[in-house]
Amino acid sequence: MTIPIIALLLLGELILLALLSRQLTTRLYTLFLRIFRSKTVSMTILIILLFPGTVIHELAHLFVAEILRVRTGKLTLVPESLEEAEIRTGSVAVAQTDPFRRTLIGLAPVYIGIIILSALSYFLLQNINSITVITIILFYGMFAVSNSMFSSKEDMKGVIPFTITLALFLIAGYFAGLRIGLTGELLTVIVRIIETLVRSLGVVLGVNIAVLLATQGVLRLGWTNFGHGRKMST
Repeated sequence: MTIPIIALLLLGELILLALLSRQLTTRLYTLFLRIFRSKTVSMTILIILLFPGTVIHELAHLFVAEILRVRTGKLTLVPESLEEAEIRTGSVAVAQTDPFRRTLIGLAPVYIGIIILSALSYFLLQNINSITVITIILFYGMFAVSNSMFSSKEDMKGVIPFTITLALFLIAGYFAGLRIGLTGELLTVIVRIIETLVRSLGVVLGVNIAVLLATQGVLRLGWTNFGHGRKMST
């Protein structure tokens, strides 16, 4: 496959994973709510389930900011309140900086999350022949990371304007005749990396779809609707 095709596949998987993440967390919250009949207990269980992903999400912001020499402040890994409509499961204070570094910091949980998911999916495929403690841990790790890695509205501040500006420059360069050619071994390496990421995210999507279908199946076992899901952000 060519780079544009596999790049589109990768982008499509990321979009689907983001949509599944919202659906899955809402369904799980609804399930816990029906079982425990308490919004606080249900949200607490969901936060605990996703806690490893939350830690990775916030540390990704923190480490990338430090690497880029942007000052950081208070780091929180648990919500300050469970009564708000949109619950912040974690946060890290980052100083104002230029759009480029802000974009790298804001998207850090996504690309670091992809790297971690690729490693987890690799080890999962090596141990998929039998269900062991290791495979269960790997499944759980993929679930927690993939449902916590997407950037919140706060993280995305400045990202969209920078992306639009960069896209405009690239389009202008293309029409001006600027071309960047990739050939030989470099092209082969890039294609292999993207293909590996596509396969890894395919495994992650399979895990999340399985959990979503199982949760949806339990919810349809004759229970009536009870409550509504609340939004979570990191």
